[in-house]
Amino acid sequence: MRVIVIGAGIGGLTLAQGLRREGVDVSVHDRDARPSTTGGYRLHLGALARDALARRLPAALWQAVLASSAGGASFRRFTFGDHRMRVLISERQDDGERVMIGRIPLRELLCHDLGDALHFGSEFTGHRVGRDGSVTAEFADGSTDEGHVLVGADGVGSRVVTRLAGARTDHPTGIESLAGRVPLDRTARALVPAQLWSGPALAIGPGGVGAFLTLHDPVTSMIVDPATCTTVPARTEDPYLLWAPGLPADGFPVRPEDLDGSGLVGLGLDLFRGWDPAFRELVARTDPSTVAHFRFRAANPDADPTPWPAGTVTALGDAVHAMPPTGGRGASTAIRDADVLTRHLLAARDGVTTTPLALHAFEEEMGGYAPDAVRESLRPLAWQRRLSGRLAYPLGRAALAAAGTRSRHRDRTLQS
Repeated sequence: MRVIVIGAGIGGLTLAQGLRREGVDVSVHDRDARPSTTGGYRLHLGALARDALARRLPAALWQAVLASSAGGASFRRFTFGDHRMRVLISERQDDGERVMIGRIPLRELLCHDLGDALHFGSEFTGHRVGRDGSVTAEFADGSTDEGHVLVGADGVGSRVVTRLAGARTDHPTGIESLAGRVPLDRTARALVPAQLWSGPALAIGPGGVGAFLTLHDPVTSMIVDPATCTTVPARTEDPYLLWAPGLPADGFPVRPEDLDGSGLVGLGLDLFRGWDPAFRELVARTDPSTVAHFRFRAANPDADPTPWPAGTVTALGDAVHAMPPTGGRGASTAIRDADVLTRHLLAARDGVTTTPLALHAFEEEMGGYAPDAVRESLRPLAWQRRLSGRLAYPLGRAALAAAGTRSRHRDRTLQS
């Protein structure tokens, strides 16, 4: 069996690692020039994704992933607050099961030892399926690649899925976001809101601005000393605070796409006018080269995620069930997809089933969990839309405060 993977993102590379470890011939193509050429920030991998990586990666590579991550101890609580950084609700989280790792370090690690299976700078343009089910992938430079299975792991707006479904399966959510990193030097650390040291927060302000805030500090790695990873070296990042405001697309005073990094920092400060002064000082310390603008798109969680006949072509991750980052589920779900698809492809390789039946079984199984992940990721956006009116913010803040009071009363009851 030979599998062609279009897209060297987290899901596509996890699939390649899992198949390669089992002796399957894999070829991975990505239009990026190198693994570090990618957007995004810290990824939050839950227990299912963590278990899938432990199962599909070689032991030394998995050890390096853990050494490059911030452990679950840095995510003990999730806080909802207001624009003055006052806590409205603080929810306890199960610790020890999560892995928090930067997108670039994880992507670089997942490329380890794939060698000539990786083809960066290779832009996919289309594919053909032969009468025997074989697949030929076509690329912008005129080259082709042939295999028995083609997997689209090429993210939002996937060309593989658009060809299979006849149209894009993701849609605009109407919410856009900025995101930037503040280096955590001694001065910045003194300005960080206290609640962020135990986990991320969603701060809700006037005008429908909701800001996701989190710290990333690999010093809290799940491996005591990352230097012990010698076979596959750890790839740690310098610590930072991430700020990411989101609001309806028509709520921006200027169009973000017209601004450079410094302009985007200034736009962030404009959006945070009237917020906590210490927090605004943190935003002013942002590295302009790290700021980006995003438009959130999502699949319809009530629609069939794979509306095509089973064959020898399929897709995984955001290519097939796009979701905004607001639920922290995108990478975890893509890794789960890769784990499930590896299992079904190995069954076909071993003659237990046919390739079309294996891909059909994968798509059916994925359809049982991916739509829920999309729904969970869309819920915070629904809150932002509700809070975008003049009177909605004080009413929403009061509702959250009342919910927080009930939550604290429940916690005291359980402890008594």
